[in-house]
Amino acid sequence: MSEIWAVLEHSDATLHEQSGELLSELLDISRRLPTSPKVCAVLLHSQQEELPDPDLLPKLGVHHLYILEHPQLVRYSTEAYVSALAWFIQQRTPVLVATSATPNGRDWTPRLASQLHLPYVPNCLSLDLHDDGLFVLHSMYEGRAYVQTRTALHSRTALATFVPGVRGMAVNRQRSFSEFTLSATNVLRMTKLIPEMRRGRGQERVRHLAVQAPSPEEIELDAAERIIAGGRGIGQEGFTTIASFARLLDAAVGATRVATDLGWVEHARQIGATGKIVRPKLYIACGISGAAQHTSGMTESQTVVAINPDPSAPIFALSDLGLLGDANQILPLAAKMLEEC
Repeated sequence: MSEIWAVLEHSDATLHEQSGELLSELLDISRRLPTSPKVCAVLLHSQQEELPDPDLLPKLGVHHLYILEHPQLVRYSTEAYVSALAWFIQQRTPVLVATSATPNGRDWTPRLASQLHLPYVPNCLSLDLHDDGLFVLHSMYEGRAYVQTRTALHSRTALATFVPGVRGMAVNRQRSFSEFTLSATNVLRMTKLIPEMRRGRGQERVRHLAVQAPSPEEIELDAAERIIAGGRGIGQEGFTTIASFARLLDAAVGATRVATDLGWVEHARQIGATGKIVRPKLYIACGISGAAQHTSGMTESQTVVAINPDPSAPIFALSDLGLLGDANQILPLAAKMLEEC
């Protein structure tokens, strides 16, 4: 039976939070295909690590988990992932191999495609397989336009990455309790394999030393899960306060066009119609009135917190939580509360 693989990321014995979204998308793709290929999860793992809890998989309808175990997979490395997955693909030849477009996912997928000479499509919003082609919807110009592309497969395995956060909740809340209970009781079959990963002299060109979190000024807005943004109302000195608070949340620093035009922040930090389009889980707007030029770049944020002294500021209409006051005073108080927790 043909298969579709979801390569799942994990850390500290926990599946990546976008795993459910990816699996749900692939299950929908499988249902639309006449052959109904089986959707399988794939974990790359070392015997030295604790396996993440796989309970999510049968709840979503995924009943087969492949575990690739090897000492070289104790932590992520491009060469180890590419080597293990290349071996596995050559063993079974799945219809589609997909992962989330995380930093790691965007790293190993094109290299794997190049090594095996496979068709590869990155940053998919949606995907369909038919007529020996891969039909994908992409966003262009920072989300201001959309285009559908067709990639010929020639009966080869396809590789793809999906943009996280597009689908939303992985489990359909409208399902009945009986349906959910029946799905949850299904058995998950786990297959452990040891991939053949040859290591020649000098093969390990990257050596792991340590993990260091970037500063808020270095985190890419596109990849940030939390963003603290400032506008004219925060003032130039207020961006120092924003950066300090952002460090506590491991968040990125963003800004409005006015703040970047005034030279308070570099233009790469601008969010809006002429800047970046962002989709973080948490967006905190400090001293931002809510002009359309800026809000067009952050309306897809999952949770918006607005801090502004003007009760009539339009940003409050878009926020899930509004704080009336000066962000230069509120952020230090919030930071103190977080440090005391």
